[in-house]
Amino acid sequence: MSMVSLLASLVMVGAGCVAFAAIAVTVRAQLPAVRKLLAESRALAADREFLVEITTTSMPAPPRMPVRTRRAPVRLVKSAQASTESRWRAAA
Repeated sequence: MSMVSLLASLVMVGAGCVAFAAIAVTVRAQLPAVRKLLAESRALAADREFLVEITTTSMPAPPRMPVRTRRAPVRLVKSAQASTESRWRAAA
């Protein structure tokens, strides 16, 4: 009976070692992708800092030109009532 328990223990240890090796191979294969991701994260942080810097330091606004008030537009078309009154005067 002790031989079966020893064999089961060895199988479990072997499965653990295989799992550990699979994890190590996966991590090693993904190292370039992780490095690329970290470099991209650093680049984004630098871009963010640059954008904050250029948006917070602004040039003073130029002096504003004085604004003239506009005249009301002159109406060139006579109203309908004025045209009928002029016809009545001409007829009289």
